[in-house]
Amino acid sequence: MITIKKLSFRYEKVKVFDHFDLHVPEGQSCLITGINGVGKSTLLRLMAGVLEPDEGEVIYNPKMGDVPKQKIGFISDKLSIYESLTVSQGIDLHKSVYGISKFDDSLVKHTKIRMNQKIKELSIGQRTILLLSLILSSEPEVLLIDEIIHSMDAYLRKFFLEQLIDLLSQRSVTVIMVNVNFHDIEHMVDRVILLKDGKIAVDEAIDALKEKVKRVVSENLPGDLPILSQSGLPDRPDYFIYPFRDEFRRQINGEVVDLNLTEIVTAFIGGEYA
Repeated sequence: MITIKKLSFRYEKVKVFDHFDLHVPEGQSCLITGINGVGKSTLLRLMAGVLEPDEGEVIYNPKMGDVPKQKIGFISDKLSIYESLTVSQGIDLHKSVYGISKFDDSLVKHTKIRMNQKIKELSIGQRTILLLSLILSSEPEVLLIDEIIHSMDAYLRKFFLEQLIDLLSQRSVTVIMVNVNFHDIEHMVDRVILLKDGKIAVDEAIDALKEKVKRVVSENLPGDLPILSQSGLPDRPDYFIYPFRDEFRRQINGEVVDLNLTEIVTAFIGGEYA
């Protein structure tokens, strides 16, 4: 659905990406993660067309039409849409820009947003739900989600994710998320991409990743195992192994533990800071 070829981008003198390649096929749900400042949000903005690459290109599937950016929904961490307008005025403007005849306001009503409220007066959660409603009204082929839902209250975050699950089940929408709460979205993710130094360090299907990352509790770990990171107490250390292979079990005198997505990403990030 989106292909990035030999993309380079920098903020003034700070290089973020250099000849970066990525392909996300139609209908895939993809999580992009990595340490702070690695370029996750920048990558989403490049995909959305908010930023232009210095070199290389972002290629969209021809089915997205002559103006592919209109088929991309971008839920940014900025939420600076139509702030000076009322909710009603913002909806009317959005309908006009995208040529939309009907707008489903059921999500807006569900979150008790009043049509005469100024958008800038809404809570972060309410603005996120409003933005999702606007995006869905234009029937996007691609949905890009930044880290904003961390700032939503528990109820609205759950409601937002329920709508996202609904969208994934009903249509073949390509969803690319950045560092969304891993526990909440684990069952939605097909693929995990870890960025490091402007490149892709890990690119795995989530089921394969769970097989390849394990926590090992052992006082005497064989020295030839690929240790990703380490945690725990000095007298009872935990080692995170990647890539893990079944034959390692015969070498290990200790416990091998399966991990969830949160623990896996934490292990990778811990290795970055070690």
